[in-house]
Amino acid sequence: WEPTTRIIVNFYHYINHQVTDYFCQTWCNPAPLNGAAPNLVVVDEDKEGRPYYKSAFNTQACEQLNAWLGGFQTVLNWMTVSNFDFTMHVLLFLHT
Repeated sequence: WEPTTRIIVNFYHYINHQVTDYFCQTWCNPAPLNGAAPNLVVVDEDKEGRPYYKSAFNTQACEQLNAWLGGFQTVLNWMTVSNFDFTMHVLLFLHT
């Protein structure tokens, strides 16, 4: 699992990482252009039809959702798998 695992961080966190930090550049990049995580970057076109790269995933929304779900962590930790799955579906339905 290690060769394919990424520790993707939010864009706002990533801009504070040093360019010389090999670990962060390799494993934490939220938009790698080397094909390491092809589902995170897509090619789009501007108004003139020129292609450009853009993020396919809103990491800020994920951060906000994780922060909101953190309020339920104590309750969720003690649930059975089936209760956890049901509760998560209900919470995500209510959140959106």
